[in-house]
Amino acid sequence: MSQEIMNTKEVANYLGLNEKRIYQLAKLGEIPATRIGGKWIFPRALMDQWILERAKGNLKGNVTIPAHILVVMGSNDFAWEIVGHMLQDTPYHMVVSMANVGSTGGLIALEQGLAHVAGVHLFDPETGEYNLPYFPKFLQGKEIVAFHLFAREQGLMVKRGNPLKVGGVEELARSEIRFVNRQKGSGTRLLFDYELKRRGIDPEEVRGYHHEVNTHLAVAMEILRGRADCGMGVDSVTRSLGLGFIPIREESYDLVVLKENMNLPQVKSLLKVIRSGEFREALEGVGGYGLEAAGEKIWEGVV
Repeated sequence: MSQEIMNTKEVANYLGLNEKRIYQLAKLGEIPATRIGGKWIFPRALMDQWILERAKGNLKGNVTIPAHILVVMGSNDFAWEIVGHMLQDTPYHMVVSMANVGSTGGLIALEQGLAHVAGVHLFDPETGEYNLPYFPKFLQGKEIVAFHLFAREQGLMVKRGNPLKVGGVEELARSEIRFVNRQKGSGTRLLFDYELKRRGIDPEEVRGYHHEVNTHLAVAMEILRGRADCGMGVDSVTRSLGLGFIPIREESYDLVVLKENMNLPQVKSLLKVIRSGEFREALEGVGGYGLEAAGEKIWEGVV
């Protein structure tokens, strides 16, 4: 999976700067970093968000992206690792640049012309639908095409064997349960807040509600390291790491593309990969995914 924490040398390579400049930016507080044990560390997800915000602030029209690079922004999922490996191979020879900025961040990036594809899983409490109700909020006036990627199960990750006997969201107000949350703007955070509200639970009653991380893997790692007992995430991650899982809701993870980008080689290649038997077989091997409609068009038109 993608590296969660980078050191100074890795950030310098990532940004194309020298290490001395990275030290200067970190000391000045101009890039997301923290000092632990005398060393600077840089959360990958926050670096990606920082790059996105700087790009948006400097935007004067759409960004030109080389034809061999597919830029994806949005919700985190292990499937992008598989897509990336497949697109690297013959006949595609492409590189996938994935920024885990959350579902809403992905739609914003798409609207600003900073990405080819947004990966989203946004639950709408009013309609009970995923994703489609959010298009007018972030992509008004844009002509877009949306494709289904997969269904996946969202739920509570817990320690192996569930030693605290967590039965569901309704028990997260128990003082002994330490929760780890996802960042604001992520589809997982939106779903969790909805689940709390419909049960009448004040977020302040949840110990660790303000303890935020940016990926499903980061949630799992907080639990494995003993820093939390429970967090919202997807079943595929718990399977790979041997954690317990309490299902809450099956959700739809979809891809959104601007219509004007549909003929780009990056987008055509992506659609070929996600519709392939090889892709389905790889995700079936991971487990936790529903792939019956992978690659099917679910919506097209002007928002």
